[in-house]
Amino acid sequence: MKSVLITAALLPLALAAAAFEPRNNNGCNDDNCARAVTGTRRGPESMSAFRQDCTSFMTATVTPPASTVIVTTTADACDEEDEAPQTPLRRVQQRRAEEAVTVFPTEVPTYASACSGAVRYSSACSCWGVTAAVTTAPTPVITVTITVY
Repeated sequence: MKSVLITAALLPLALAAAAFEPRNNNGCNDDNCARAVTGTRRGPESMSAFRQDCTSFMTATVTPPASTVIVTTTADACDEEDEAPQTPLRRVQQRRAEEAVTVFPTEVPTYASACSGAVRYSSACSCWGVTAAVTTAPTPVITVTITVY
């Protein structure tokens, strides 16, 4: 009898705990923001463009440090006797800047006005299964030419 009373007393608590158990939705909040981004109301062409927007938004771009190439040459000079140009002296040095730069997109598209910011928009994108990614831009090269006369 005692065990029946204890079970009857604990059953409502167990049901309440189950009702408030968080769902594993992989960061997707199925709300008005997600419906504005992933909804089908605007047609398949819009959905394709919106999905591409999500992919771009979820991709951070890393730009490696710039590489500076310094080229030192001598001015072209002609030999007065045969007027043939002399071979210029050419020396190349290469230097690299110190740090890479990472850019995270933050601008939410206007059609996602139901999203209150970048975090909510990225949540809506995750409803499609779009995950964070990183891409690396080509290394910028700065060429400086110094001509010695």
